Amino acid sequence: MAIIDTPEEVCLCGGKLNFVRDSPNHVCGQYAPQDELWTCPLCGKFYVKTWHPDNIDYYTENADYDAHFIELKSDNRLCVFCNGFRTSEKPVFERQPVCVACFITKEWEALHRRGKVKNSSPSDEEMSEFLAGIRAIENDYFLEGRDKIKPFADAGISLAECYFGELCENGPAEIKNYDLAFEFYNRAARQKLPYAFFRIGKIFANASGRDVNYSEAYKWFNLGAFFGDLASVKARESISKKLSQDEILKAQSDSSLEIKKSWHSSDCRLKILDNLKRSLGELEGTLRFAEILEGKECHIFLLDYQESETFYRNLAGDGFPPAMARLGEKLALGLGVTSNQEEASELLIQAISRGSFQAIEFCWNSLIEGTKLNIDKDWLKERFMAAIDSANTQAIFTWGILNQDGKGIAKNPEEAHKWCNLAQYLGFHLPFPGPFEALEKSLSVEGVERAINSAQEWLESHQGKNQNIRRLIRSFRQRVMTEGNQKWLPLGELFLTGAQGYLRNPFLASGCFQLAQKSGDVNSKLRVEALSRILPDEVTQKSPGLALQMEMTGNLPTLRVSEAKS
Repeated sequence: MAIIDTPEEVCLCGGKLNFVRDSPNHVCGQYAPQDELWTCPLCGKFYVKTWHPDNIDYYTENADYDAHFIELKSDNRLCVFCNGFRTSEKPVFERQPVCVACFITKEWEALHRRGKVKNSSPSDEEMSEFLAGIRAIENDYFLEGRDKIKPFADAGISLAECYFGELCENGPAEIKNYDLAFEFYNRAARQKLPYAFFRIGKIFANASGRDVNYSEAYKWFNLGAFFGDLASVKARESISKKLSQDEILKAQSDSSLEIKKSWHSSDCRLKILDNLKRSLGELEGTLRFAEILEGKECHIFLLDYQESETFYRNLAGDGFPPAMARLGEKLALGLGVTSNQEEASELLIQAISRGSFQAIEFCWNSLIEGTKLNIDKDWLKERFMAAIDSANTQAIFTWGILNQDGKGIAKNPEEAHKWCNLAQYLGFHLPFPGPFEALEKSLSVEGVERAINSAQEWLESHQGKNQNIRRLIRSFRQRVMTEGNQKWLPLGELFLTGAQGYLRNPFLASGCFQLAQKSGDVNSKLRVEALSRILPDEVTQKSPGLALQMEMTGNLPTLRVSEAKS
């Protein structure tokens, strides 16, 4: 079992995360370290550092654990302070999902520091009164709920302001007051309560006491997304379908002006841009920021297509291929910009000519779907093959999946197996679940053997062209030519799954497991039995000899299934 920590802790915005405290949640395996809460000083997002099991041994239940940072969103089901259960996406205190009791306690402390309330925390009686008010509202005792919540709203508790606003908006006729609802929502929003922005947006979208104004609704949903409200993200996407491109751009511009006017101290955008430039370089940093502004990199943020396009155009003008590729995609699809197939084609061709596989993949898919891009498919395929020949792992994997799905080419499971195997060998992390099991079910044993042999031949023919391949082959020889039988079990695992420097090869895996079993390794018995149910007896009998041949030569042996069967 291994505990593998992350090399560094970086937010989506590029900020260096800071440790806050241990998380009360612990949802991983029994051997994993405690989950932790981290925050970004730039954008204010919170993350949970948690541990994912890998290389699980289903026989012993041991596993390796890799650290991962997961953004803490408002739909988290447990309070980050007391671990109590949350029944909805609200409330959120300073971007942290909390239960109602913890929210009141924390905001009360903040109000006390600002001199708004006398005591540093609510009394038991006050807390009981507030919780009773919420229960009354949830059980449709609206008048009782109003009487209990109103004093807290008047005292400046933003959650109470929002609840009181909802009573005024959606309650019975005797307490319905749309102007008062809007006023209290605004008061809560001024204190940056994320859900309040969503409620204001809904007022404009649904005409609750006001004329329908989709542009204004988009503006408030955009602000809600900036302050971390997930419901606002979904509502912003939905309302955008009712707006023209110009109306969306105007609403986004209004959102930006509103932040500068009302929440200037929370406007972290310029700090994020400067930090990304410092950490990633001028070009990469600006590109990442443009992706954040258009929602490609981060949805829970303020969208600004116009500013994003400006950054893309400046970068494309500087000849930066990733920016050319992305701007070409946006122009081709009309994503945040006016569609322009001619300009899109020019930019994408330039990006491809400068080696952008992102542009190659997009153009391939677009041409298959019948778009109007003015790009020659034969020329595009030529560039695709050049990227594969240069050992571009994304290109190799994508070609494998295209062969598997038959997208633009005939289906070929053998070729799909070969290229996915090579991508993994060269360090590409295949998505889970990987394609091999499905491919091997559709192939004969001979077909799997041909795919593996073809992958080996490709590596041998390219080791003179690629330094990484030479390094991996050299490392492989050192590993398999060492003395001692303790190497057979881990080698079998590597050949069974495939990993950087190891092709997936169930034939060699079987041989390694059998040699490990002969040497007395009890953990290999079940693996031998599992593979013997998949491979023909003749192949299983030959496989230990192949593993020993590999140990002697340091090279991957070639299995001829037809010879084994004879």
